This record gives sequence, C-alpha cells and structure tokens, in this order.
Amino acid sequence: MACTKSTLHTAAFSLVLSLGQVVALAIFPISAQAANSPANNIYSPAQPQLPTHWHGVQPPSQTSNRPPTQQSAAEWNTFQPPEQGVPGRREGGGTRGPECGTTALIPQSTMGRTVSAKPTFFYHVPAAIDKTIQFELADENDKTLYKKSFRMVTSGPGIVSISLADDPNSPPLEVGKNYHWYFTIKCNPKHDRDNVLVSGWIERIALSSTLKTQLEAASERDRLSIFAQQALWYEYIATLAKLRLSSPRDAGLTLKWSELLNSVELGKIAQQPLIQSKLTPASRN
Repeated sequence: MACTKSTLHTAAFSLVLSLGQVVALAIFPISAQAANSPANNIYSPAQPQLPTHWHGVQPPSQTSNRPPTQQSAAEWNTFQPPEQGVPGRREGGGTRGPECGTTALIPQSTMGRTVSAKPTFFYHVPAAIDKTIQFELADENDKTLYKKSFRMVTSGPGIVSISLADDPNSPPLEVGKNYHWYFTIKCNPKHDRDNVLVSGWIERIALSSTLKTQLEAASERDRLSIFAQQALWYEYIATLAKLRLSSPRDAGLTLKWSELLNSVELGKIAQQPLIQSKLTPASRN
C-alpha cells in the first residue's frame, strides 16, 4: 500500500514549495554567499562534542546563568509531537525503487524545535531523481496552512534541503505553536497511491534576549554549542550544513555531522554528501 497522507489519517493530498522562477540551490540556499566563502578557522577539539546517546538528558533551563560552554547538551528526542497530532514518519520508499525513497533528517521522536520563522528542512535521497515534490505545512489539527509543488532534479544521491525562506508567500511560523509538515515524492504522476511520504513536527519557540545576545556575540561555529544546549535542531543542522559546504575538507565538521546523525539513529546516511538540486515550479499542484 502506498504511503500517502490519507493512509496516515490526514488531509487528502500533500502539496509543496514553489521557489520562484529561478533555479535554487537545495543546500541551505538562504546563505549561498556564506557557503561559498573561504573558511580559515580550524576546528578546535576543545569544542564540546555531541554525545552518541542523548536519552534521558533534560532540556536546559531558560533561566540558567551558566556560560553556554558549561551547559549540558540537550536531548533532541525529549520533545514529542502533540498528543492529538498524527505521528510523524522519518522514512519512506518501500518497494517503489531507490529513486523514490527518502529519509527526513529529524530526531527519532519526529519533533524538532526552531527559533526561525522560516526554517530549512533536510532530506536524504538515495538516488538521482527528477520528480515532482510536494511540501505541505499544517497546524496541530491538520488544517493545511501552506502547500506548494515543484520539480526536483539531482545528479546523484545525497542530502538536499528546502527552505521556507525562499518563498515570500510562505507563512512565518508563530511562536509557541506546533506544525506538522509533509514531504512527498510523486513517483508516478498518474497514480497517487505510488507517492512516497515522510513527515515530521516542528515547534517554534521564542528567542530570548539573552539567547539573542549570546548568538550575536558567537562565531558561527560557536553557535553550534548554543543551538545544541537549547535543543534547536533546525538551527543546528542548518548551520552545520552551511559550515560543511564552506569547508568541505574540515575533518572536525565532518565528525560533528556524523555525531549528530548517529545521535538520532541516522548513522547509516552520515557519510552521504550534501548535494545541490535544481528546484523549479511544478506545472500544476
């Protein structure tokens, strides 16, 4: 049986993100200049490492006065989807061929936190694809808030991303609210039953004045520690991906990436490259 939104007891069809008239870069597109700039800093082993297992660690206190480097790293899987929400699904594909398989880079609980109004979402595709992709954003009651479709083309397997910031018509996430997103690959345009779907949850939290000051004073690499301590999954993975693109030979960043994915049981794709994809508006929703 095909994995579609209807089989998960949600609304009828997933639709997706339109990225305008120009071809977009799929890996952290909102920071293309930074991704292409040289990075001369070498990773310092003194930076705190992400633990292999994050179970049982409590989220950091927002009122803590300890320096960020002294706080314990947060546990990604501490945060759970709302009780009334439909469970997320990290992997899709089954028997419909490798070009239609995908894995969402999210915690095992499928819930991740962000302070961004328009975050970036990461996915692994195990083969080169030229397919229509659909993206949908819904509220806790599964009411569709945003839906777009586009054509994605890659030259090979790897990790791609989609950013809501690329579409000025996408709605900003509201502080204190949970959202359910759906990412669908149209494997067969004639049969929706062949669609492959992954989904997850995202919560936007407030950016406190203290945290904002810490982030403004920190280098991009140092921000990784702050994002981890605050359990900001979407900021952590997006920043780390950007740093890896700007310094692809940096062994320290490669290690951090591997540790991150292993910490949420996605170690099997930790060695997959960050790749570019061509994104163009689909002919129809």
